[in-house]
Amino acid sequence: MVSIDIDKKSGKPLYVQIRDRIRQAIVEKELAPGDKLPTVAAFAKQVGVTQATIRRAMEDLKQQGLTRCHVGRGTFVSAPESRTEEPGAGQVFEPSRESRIRPVVAARQLRQGVSKGLCDLMSVASQPGVLDFAKGIPDPGLLDPGVFEEMVATAMAGDLNEYMGYGELLGMPELRAEIAERYAEKGVRISPDHVLITNGAQQGASIAARDAAEKKRHVIVKTPGFQGIVDAFVGNGNWVDTVIADKGMDVPGQLEAITGTGSHLLSICPDFHNPIGEETMAKQRKKIAAWAKKNNGIILSDEIFQDLRMEGQAPESMINLLGEDQTIIISSLSKSLMSGLRMGWMISSPRRIAEFARLKRLMGHGGPPLMQGVSLAFFRSGAYDSHLEKIRKIYMERRDVMLSCLDQLMPEGVEWTKPNGGFALWVTLPRGYSSVALLISVLDKGINLVPGPVFDMDQRFVNAFRLGWAWTDADQIVEGMEILADAIKELLRKPPGDAGLSGLGHF
Repeated sequence: MVSIDIDKKSGKPLYVQIRDRIRQAIVEKELAPGDKLPTVAAFAKQVGVTQATIRRAMEDLKQQGLTRCHVGRGTFVSAPESRTEEPGAGQVFEPSRESRIRPVVAARQLRQGVSKGLCDLMSVASQPGVLDFAKGIPDPGLLDPGVFEEMVATAMAGDLNEYMGYGELLGMPELRAEIAERYAEKGVRISPDHVLITNGAQQGASIAARDAAEKKRHVIVKTPGFQGIVDAFVGNGNWVDTVIADKGMDVPGQLEAITGTGSHLLSICPDFHNPIGEETMAKQRKKIAAWAKKNNGIILSDEIFQDLRMEGQAPESMINLLGEDQTIIISSLSKSLMSGLRMGWMISSPRRIAEFARLKRLMGHGGPPLMQGVSLAFFRSGAYDSHLEKIRKIYMERRDVMLSCLDQLMPEGVEWTKPNGGFALWVTLPRGYSSVALLISVLDKGINLVPGPVFDMDQRFVNAFRLGWAWTDADQIVEGMEILADAIKELLRKPPGDAGLSGLGHF
């Protein structure tokens, strides 16, 4: 294999240095057609970079036709006739338009339509080999090898007839009882009649949204927040207002201005709020509960990150503060175990759960009973609790590395949250600087993040973005944060401006 010397202090991304050196070796015939390249792991160890950096370089070489991959055999240098274009000496080789969409194309689309453009830009950002600080689902590599297959086998060892139909509308009785017991251990006294099994928390949000539309409730959401919740309410015909949960904003104080004789529904994520990462502390929870009692309000409590607490004592649950008649809990295993299980639940009064079951029937006959059986096996076997213990430690280590890098590398004027759980935090740039422009600038450097406007129905929070540690190990975080910090310093050298509704800034 050819020698590769990289300069980590260079402004040129590491993957580009590696890619260009291999390309040079092919052009100058140091590497001949048919030569096999090292495995990603061996290559990364040899060069002294992360595997993600090697994968990004290899992806570009493959797109350019310089290499070819054979499953089970490895990566080889291509013959000249099979290449996209014969590289000549000194030629600058770039991927074709067809093989790679440039970030600037998606950026232009922002001016044509804010929401569509943001979605297109995020799609462009999800490329192989990118150091992905944007992922909002668990790292699949943290699931113990063979444990899922073992849980499927455990579920299948029972009566197969139980899995042949659509399943019970409310969900598997044993699973509902297990969830009720687990909440009782957290101090929330409920029975299986308080529990409705859903296809992920998103179906729970959609059911609550449909119910709110039928009962003509005034819907309020905390923002910035997960747009899937907003989409569920808007898609079911609700008018949605917002209260701002960004730093220094008093959510209970904003709620005091919302009164009236009609019924209100407030959607919150009290445990490690997505995307900010902070939790609603006990004092604020009590004020929110007091507002709901005074104004005939219902709280939709999204507790999907609750099991990912790393530090601190959990505050009192909203359902204990407000009561089951004015609280709806939605949660799932999508963040703590596996998003693909599509196993979630709703908790409220038995009367409301029965109403929600009727709405669930309109969305589907039931829910995948086999996935419910697998989830029950995870709970009963202790595999879920062992998995939680493992990932909490790993996510805590990754969070600490990220916070340490932020402390050491970020320029003055940049601020960030310090969550006690979950797997993301919120970074705020000085006013007048665009996180969307920042994303565009770091994409070619192999970094992905989520700009603030993605988390707001009105595309605000332009100068903020979410950073996640779910899919990046400690070494990748160090490498990525150095690149990101340099990009932010470069951005801040320019004068601030009016970013505009799109968040694009002076691009």
